[in-house]
This record gives sequence, structure tokens and C-alpha cells, in this order.
Amino acid sequence: MAAIEFRVPKGAILFTRESLSYEFRENLGEAHHGLNLLLARPHKSDGEPLGKVLLKAVGMPSGPGGIRVFKARTKLEEQVRLAAYLQHPGILRVHGLHKAEAAWYVITDHPSGNSLNDVLGLVMECERWFSPLFALYVGAQVAGALHHAHTAKDENRRPLGIVHRAIDLEHVFVDWSGEVQVSDFGLAFSSLPGRVASTVRRPQGDTYFSSPEMLLTGRVDARSDLFALGLVMLELATGRNLLHPPDGVEPKALAALSRRRLAGMTRAIKRARLAGCDEAVEEIIMRAATFTPEDVEAVTAGLPDTLRVPLCKLLQRSPAARYQSAQELEADLRRWLGETFGAKEAGAEVKAVADEAGERMADMGLPRPRPRARTQDTITTH
Repeated sequence: MAAIEFRVPKGAILFTRESLSYEFRENLGEAHHGLNLLLARPHKSDGEPLGKVLLKAVGMPSGPGGIRVFKARTKLEEQVRLAAYLQHPGILRVHGLHKAEAAWYVITDHPSGNSLNDVLGLVMECERWFSPLFALYVGAQVAGALHHAHTAKDENRRPLGIVHRAIDLEHVFVDWSGEVQVSDFGLAFSSLPGRVASTVRRPQGDTYFSSPEMLLTGRVDARSDLFALGLVMLELATGRNLLHPPDGVEPKALAALSRRRLAGMTRAIKRARLAGCDEAVEEIIMRAATFTPEDVEAVTAGLPDTLRVPLCKLLQRSPAARYQSAQELEADLRRWLGETFGAKEAGAEVKAVADEAGERMADMGLPRPRPRARTQDTITTH
């Protein structure tokens, strides 16, 4: 569904808030329900620029799209309220919601690094993948941030039950010093009081990084984020994705499904169609319903036990067979990681990959890569 049209000239001042003026720099794209992701530059009252921020902008409600815009604004308000409970160095900060006459804006830190999708593109230029230690390190860092989110409580000490639901290559960032951040809880599920739920369930985020239960039933908990993190770690180290087999879903795998599981898969595909999902999502749902422990063994084959063992536990179909908390996962990954690989080593590996990729592209007469951190936000529909 296309976003509500949002046009503004580069260099225009969008709004002023708390003595800072926000200058529009670039429209980074659109997401659901009329949301636009903008790059902006705040300026002090004397004109001094202060780096960059991301703005999630929703325009004025008008015409046939008015209902969508009202819903988008409600979801943005929910995201800002939820962000008040997410104060962690590994989570990108949300600074607040500004309501202007022409649009509403959520102000978010700009990532200091590049998305894993960008850095994975660099490593592919080098015809290899990241080291198992790098994958373990990123996994441990993200698990720490998720533990904070999963265990967050409101001011009355009531658990908020937060599930990110979009842990993927676009929502995890790493900078040149090896610092890792998780962005964008705009798709998050929570028990935040007053939260507006949708009547339509659909897969959330990048479906290639979704848990089986998210794809098949839509019912998720913290362990669903851990499955998604396992998929991210697997792709960093191997370039493989459990939910994207090279030869597609084999007919014999579908034939082996029980009547109950086949009915569940069929219902999930119908829901995805109703929600307007791409046809490719249907095959991902089929794979989520049919993959076996042998498939997990196959995609992790060749990895050292330090990475293969935790991945095989993360990528279990049943949530009960996975790690039961992000805290448990973080502790185990750090145990496998040891004391020899940390932020310094992770940053050095990213730099080395960027340098090697740049040399290869220069040899081909192409511009050297200059990955730029950018994220795509989507407002939850569930």
C-alpha cells in the first residue's frame, strides 16, 4: 500500500522543536499506512548543524486515505510511548513526537553505523562471508538489547511483553568501532495500555527473517525474536537462509505434512493473501511449515561448533526447544565467544571487508562502496 504523498524541497525547515530547527535532506522511502522515512539535519538557533536524525512523517488526513493516516498517527504515538521504556545503548533512541500543522514527525537517532544488509553486500563483493566469531559477537550484542526490551516494565512494574517482530538485516546496525544497535520498534508487539490492535494478522518485517509461528499463526513471544536472530547470524556467516532453499519447497515435503499442519499452512497463506502480501511470501510460509531438523543441519554444515551448536538450538521449529530468553542466549554466545573477540575486532573486520570490496570494485572500474546507514520502518498492523 503506497504511502500518503509527502513532498518537500531539500533544505526546507520542516519544524522547530526545543530550539532546534529540522532541515529536510532526503526522503528515504515509504512504508505502510502513509509513513515516510526522512533524513533531516537539526540546527541550533545560531544555525550550527548537529549531525543527522531520522524522521518518520505522517501527512495530513484527507480524501480516501484519511482513515489510514489516522491509524498511522495512532501507531506513531504508540511507538513513542513504547520507546520511553527502551533506554539501552544497543537500541536506537526515539526522542519524541512533534505535531506540526502539515504532518506529524517521530524523531529518531540516525544510526552511527551501516545496516547488516549494507555490510553483507560488501562481504559478498569479496566472495566470502563474515567470520563465525563476528556472527557470534553480533548475536550476543543484539541478544543483550533484546533482553532489555523483552523484560521492560511500565511505571507500575507491569511487564510490557515487547516482541520486536522485525529482527533482520535492515534493523541491525554496526559501526566502524564495532558497536551494534537495533533499530525500529515500529512493528513491535506489546501489552502497552491503550494499544490499538488490528483485526487482520499478517507476517511482519522481512518474512525471510520470521519465525515459523509468526508466519503460520501470527502469535509470537520473545522466543520468536530469537529465531529471527538465528537467521541473521546464519546469513552473516554463510550467506544461507533457512527459509529460502535454493530449489524451493519440494513436493514430498508438503506431502509429508500432517492434516493439521497442512490446514494451518493453508490458513496462513490465505491470511497473507488477504493482507496483500507478495506471492513470494506463500513459498516462505510453506518452507516454515515443512523444514526439518535435517534442513537445519544442512544449512549449518561446515560451521565450527562454536557457532553451529547455538544456531541449531536457535532454529528449532518449536519455541519450547529454543533458548527460552535473550539473557540465556547472550550468556551462551559470550561463553562460545570467549575473551578474544569484541567490539575492536568486529570493527576491524568490517573495515577490512570494506577495504577489500573497494579494491575489487576499483579494479573493475566501479566507484568504491560507501555504505550509508538507512532503515525502513513499518507500522504494525497487529
